[in-house]
Amino acid sequence: MGIGFVRGFLGTERGIVGPVAEFTYFRAGRIVAGAVLLVLLALPAAAMVFDRVEPFDISDPGSEVERAYDAYEAATGMRLEPEVLVLVRADGETSAGGEASAEAVADRLGEIEGVARVVGPAQDPALTSADGDLALVLGVLDAGDVRAETGERVAEEFAGDENAVAGGIAVANHQIAEEAEQDTRRIELYAAPLLLLLLFGAFRSVLAALLPLVLAAFSIAVTLALLTAISELVDIDLFSLQVVTGLGVGLAIDYSLFVLARYRAEVRRGNGYEAAHRRTVATAGRTVAFGALTVAAALAALIIFPQQYLSSTGIAGGLVALLSGASALIVLPALLALVGPRVDPGFERTAPGEDPPPDPLGGGSRFWRLLGGRVMTRPIPLATLALLLMLAVSAPGLDGDLTSPDGRVLPPETSAKRVFDSVERFPDLAAGQISVVVPAGAAGGLGEAREELAGSPELEPAGSEKLPGGGTRLVYEIQADPVSDPAQARLEEVRAAPWPEGTLVGGRTAELADQRASIGDYAPLVIAVVVLTNLLLVLVTIRSVVLPVISIALNALTVLASFGVVVALFETEATAELLGASAQTGIDVSVPVLAFAVVFGLSTDYGIFLFASIAEARARGHGETEAITIGLARTGRIITSAAVIFAIAVGANAFSDLVLVKEFAVAVAVAVLLDATIVRGILVPAILKLLGGRAWWWPGSGRRGEG
Repeated sequence: MGIGFVRGFLGTERGIVGPVAEFTYFRAGRIVAGAVLLVLLALPAAAMVFDRVEPFDISDPGSEVERAYDAYEAATGMRLEPEVLVLVRADGETSAGGEASAEAVADRLGEIEGVARVVGPAQDPALTSADGDLALVLGVLDAGDVRAETGERVAEEFAGDENAVAGGIAVANHQIAEEAEQDTRRIELYAAPLLLLLLFGAFRSVLAALLPLVLAAFSIAVTLALLTAISELVDIDLFSLQVVTGLGVGLAIDYSLFVLARYRAEVRRGNGYEAAHRRTVATAGRTVAFGALTVAAALAALIIFPQQYLSSTGIAGGLVALLSGASALIVLPALLALVGPRVDPGFERTAPGEDPPPDPLGGGSRFWRLLGGRVMTRPIPLATLALLLMLAVSAPGLDGDLTSPDGRVLPPETSAKRVFDSVERFPDLAAGQISVVVPAGAAGGLGEAREELAGSPELEPAGSEKLPGGGTRLVYEIQADPVSDPAQARLEEVRAAPWPEGTLVGGRTAELADQRASIGDYAPLVIAVVVLTNLLLVLVTIRSVVLPVISIALNALTVLASFGVVVALFETEATAELLGASAQTGIDVSVPVLAFAVVFGLSTDYGIFLFASIAEARARGHGETEAITIGLARTGRIITSAAVIFAIAVGANAFSDLVLVKEFAVAVAVAVLLDATIVRGILVPAILKLLGGRAWWWPGSGRRGEG
């Protein structure tokens, strides 16, 4: 068992490769018919998925802030803080035809299902703007209510009413979900023609260009149908669907490129299409199988996180990676068996009786061969320059901050964003609140904690509330953005105070702190799982102890570089505006985690493809330097084409109206482009040149050079 068994099972014609090649060639018609039938059965369920997913949620159910919310809701039957804000123009008229008074708006808001309590200027003078032209009406939701659903009802009630504009986190969550669904459908629709054009440019064949898109449609449709079924068992987050569509297109095209390029090259040997088919499945098919397992394993590790968004993205991403690999390994070879020469009509294979070329893949791209030659002659200076460049683009990430989404991530025309931007006109309204929920029977022990916090000039006591059952809620106001560093410092002061045992602290500031802490607690385990699975898969595929270590180190460098670029772009006003966003105070807390899993898996995928090509050249008797150059020449154009197309497929989401989606799209697109060019084009060849045969060392083999 172990590595040898897995390698033998997946990597030789005595294992699974031989039967797959035979099955996909002689049962091609049945496979294609089965795939078509599967898609037809999947489409109705796939169409239902948007109605079955849950709103975006990055919270940890076991965190202190969530327990504070649960305790308060259990005692009062309502949420801890207002999650609906309606901005009222005092001199306007409502859509109902009456005066747009705060009282009238409060009455309308109070009648909406899910709204438990309403607070207006009559109860809190701070809800009137400094010039008196605006007022805010706040709505507190029922306990257990689905925030986004109430937000939708509030948005519909005040839709089109310019004198009463709905906002707050509940409305923002609804509008974020709405924008995400529209983005998923609109962006992929726009991206498809460009992807088809690029594929045609790569293959010079309409049929060859269409096949990857057909596979992408297959893997996405089946994945979405499976997610609809899985949603009966676990919560699936809406935003995971954007990962499915982007990855589904990108991975299906990547794997199709690897298979199609090898198939067309093998046909040139002149031994017939069956031989080309078998050889393609034995080489490119094997690489695709390991690559898909690598990406799926990296994404599946996200299931470890307790956050709904990350765990459901792990499920969705793992599924689409496996289905993309399976479609390229089984469905695509079956299609090639049916279409045969029509996949490359302009090519003339070797005529019968002629000697086939000794090397079926030829010399590869002239550009990449020349680049490989340069790197072979100057490995140290070129590797140093490449490394310095990667470190330079990583540097901004050292000062990057992490935040969580609210109204500011929405486009300017949405009502929640308009309300969010208008709150600054209420100078007497606290920027944020920290709520302390004290359990029943402990109220007598509050004196010491209150006295300690009284010495903080930036924490203002804003009253207390006796809870049914004997508990107490204390409120502290902070004059700082709830997700800012000063607000986090005030939260630390509150939590460090000597509260009675069982006291819980909640509020928007606490949400971000606990999100950061939770991700920080689980991240080491996730990273360890991703790294170990990637190490194992590279070991199995390449059969080298050294190459997996190189792969892991360079993957980590790529992840750091992509995060640095995202921080630099989105936290700088000029570049953020070019991307259709305002400058951010931090990167969404989920982006580095999700980008890490995607980029790490994909970088290993590209690395396996390059290493396998170099190993094949070495096995044909080429020396170290020539094998590296040949491997780079053969794969450079394919990897770069795959990376560009993948970057477009996922990077198309940079045109989303949601900032957190833009951030993820840019992070992944930048990473794959850096990996396919600087890392695979310069750093990897240079390191292999410097290590020589030691890079391929395998214990007990008795040889340094076996690939």
